[in-house]
Amino acid sequence: MEYDNKKGFHLSDFDTEEPPMGHHQRFMERLEGHQRNKKRFPYTTVLSIAASIVVLLGIWISFNPMPSDKPMAKLSAENRETQEYFTHVIHKELASLKAASSPETKPILDDAFRQLQELDNDYNKLMKELSEKGENKQIIHAMITNLQTRISFLERVETQIDRIKQFKSKSS
Repeated sequence: MEYDNKKGFHLSDFDTEEPPMGHHQRFMERLEGHQRNKKRFPYTTVLSIAASIVVLLGIWISFNPMPSDKPMAKLSAENRETQEYFTHVIHKELASLKAASSPETKPILDDAFRQLQELDNDYNKLMKELSEKGENKQIIHAMITNLQTRISFLERVETQIDRIKQFKSKSS
């Protein structure tokens, strides 16, 4: 074994054998094939970019919800917080009612949703008036009363549905 002191390696560490016959030709064919593949349209790259854009768009929309038809910008921070609280409670009650839906409760729920739609229409009128005239105590009081009425109404409907379920379980 020869040792080269200057570079710190043995000459036997190198592969000095000749490659098999046709190696150069096979290598060139593979290289050319690889070059041809690169020239094709990169569908996987485009699809991964498109998927990334869709995911980012979904995240952006979930953190930046579209503005609702009901203008909240004119409300003071305190009144906006109150409105959001009542809206949350109403949505929670509605979800509870929808979960309790059955053939026996369907007529009650249909009527309840019609009445809620009327209350919602009244509320929208109040919001329109608020945006036209500005924030005043009478409009804010009417809005809060509307929201409280909805919650009370939903609680009464839920009580009726509970009674129907109790009656049904006793008669079964």
